[in-house]
Amino acid sequence: MINLLSEQIKDSKEPLQIVGRESKLTNTNNKLSIADYQGIVSYQASELVITVKAGTSLQELQQVLASKNQMLSFEPPDYGNSSIGGTYACALSGSAQAFRGALRDFVLGIKIINGEGNILSFGGQMMKNVAGYDVSRLLVGSKGSLAVIAEISFKVLPQVTEATYSIEMLEEDAIILMNKWAGTALPLSACAYYQGRFYYRLFGKHDKQQAEEVDNKIWQTLNPFQTTEKEFLWRASVPSTTKKIANTVAIDCCGNRRWIVSEHKPDLAYVDKWQKGLAISKSVKHPAQMKIEQGLKKVFDPHGVYCP
Repeated sequence: MINLLSEQIKDSKEPLQIVGRESKLTNTNNKLSIADYQGIVSYQASELVITVKAGTSLQELQQVLASKNQMLSFEPPDYGNSSIGGTYACALSGSAQAFRGALRDFVLGIKIINGEGNILSFGGQMMKNVAGYDVSRLLVGSKGSLAVIAEISFKVLPQVTEATYSIEMLEEDAIILMNKWAGTALPLSACAYYQGRFYYRLFGKHDKQQAEEVDNKIWQTLNPFQTTEKEFLWRASVPSTTKKIANTVAIDCCGNRRWIVSEHKPDLAYVDKWQKGLAISKSVKHPAQMKIEQGLKKVFDPHGVYCP
């Protein structure tokens, strides 16, 4: 199928929008679907490495890993039948990002189709495999604007036992506390603030907590986070110690991620706009970021085949 996709790209007379399972679809331009390009290419459980086709659903991938008591440590959010390719393209990592790392930290290699229809491979199946530019991590978050992501190799980790606790407190106090605890030996895997309560998750064996133990399902509410409000939902990436931001409805990733409901864009440097009923929309980009992306576009998609 990858060869058919390559030929379709070469023969295209108009810009293409790369789609998988359409859980993050933002417009209805001419679609190039990779939804049928799915399945596990190889899985070396003893080496903690898996290579998967981009159309594979997160649910299927996680079930395969769970059968070997392993997991995707970056905790990807599932917006409803999400694919691993779409997760990679949107650089989506979950609540554990501040403690275990982001999606790009676990990418070992990729196979892509560039804007000229050429099938190219970068990286491999081990951590130290890069000479020159690390293209396999460079394309994380490119949102289908540079190349078709056909296959991805990930480093996976053993599953861990986790427990979640909750304390009622003010938002300002929660921001201070989550940053304070992040610098201790407490085995944290997530910290968040939502609806007047501070939530934290511990992995493995740990001391008995004074806080109330709650269901781990709270992280499925926060990751992915969605809202029924009429105004736009914005995701802001900020330093973890940033003080209270107006109109914030949830804080995740130990303070690094703020969810803000507002009709207007928050006055912050790194903000993405989430639309009601959709997982993610176009980013509001910094000028420096746009300049870099334009340079990459000339290299990977010189003829402008792929829609951003």
